[in-house]
Amino acid sequence: MKIGRIASLNGGERLGVVVGNVGNETVLDVETAAGAKQDRLAFANTMKALIAGGERSLDAVRAIADWAASRKDPAWTTAERDVQWLIPVEATGTMICAGRNFGRHKDESLGYWTKQGTTGIHFEFPCGFIQLPQTLVPHRATVKRPPDVLEFDYEVEVAAVIGKPTERVDAKDALGHVFGYTVFNDLSAREWQKKEMRNQMIMLGKNFPGFGPLGPWIATADEVRDPSKLMLDLKVNGRTLQHESCSDMIFGFPELISFWSKVGLAAGDVIASGTPEGVALHRKPDPFEFYLKPGDVVHAAVEGIGSLETRIA
Repeated sequence: MKIGRIASLNGGERLGVVVGNVGNETVLDVETAAGAKQDRLAFANTMKALIAGGERSLDAVRAIADWAASRKDPAWTTAERDVQWLIPVEATGTMICAGRNFGRHKDESLGYWTKQGTTGIHFEFPCGFIQLPQTLVPHRATVKRPPDVLEFDYEVEVAAVIGKPTERVDAKDALGHVFGYTVFNDLSAREWQKKEMRNQMIMLGKNFPGFGPLGPWIATADEVRDPSKLMLDLKVNGRTLQHESCSDMIFGFPELISFWSKVGLAAGDVIASGTPEGVALHRKPDPFEFYLKPGDVVHAAVEGIGSLETRIA
């Protein structure tokens, strides 16, 4: 099931289930359909409550969606293009992003950083950084390029949404703690990131306002049996710049979740995969041909999950 947070008229949120074929999706208003079915939701109409309710709440939503599908009442659905999406989870939790976690991206990065005087990259365990909650923006958001940023880069990623409290979980059990998966575009200010990395850190270069497009919705874990087989794709103005399988990940989601669970993860926290090769920074001969500019439209997609659109201003 694909389910997300959509804006309600009072400024809050409600749950919407995505139905239909890719490119022709509609969104079912869960609470409206439940009312028509005379089946009052047993949990608050929020993603936080849905995740907290576990399989019982998911089963209730699936039953409502199946019932609505058999009746096809247009009063309960909206064309996907007309929906105002919110980020898939409330921007109050922890988001940890893996760094240089795809093999071919690691190789292209090493070539660059060797020239900068870096002697090597250790991979005894995952490396990563924090994405600040206030930077997250939803599907179809417009992100302003900061005035002091010209090396504005893209990074398509898949992100796992944690479904329950998780602390020091073994890798073999880690996927059982995932509620679902969504799409992330790790926007990056490379000139700031390069300076920070010479100081052995990353923060500002990944966390300007709007630098965390996330969405459009969550594909529940039962729809993603093996996240290592997911295909990632990124296009800028229709031009494919990244296309790779998660099979190239150095640390898969079981290892990432197990490792980062040492800090203690909560339901609704997000763990991102890292990005494959093809970022603008490492393109030759001139990366400035590929850096994002005002007017660009970016589509970051994960096969079987969805496509996340971001406009650059």
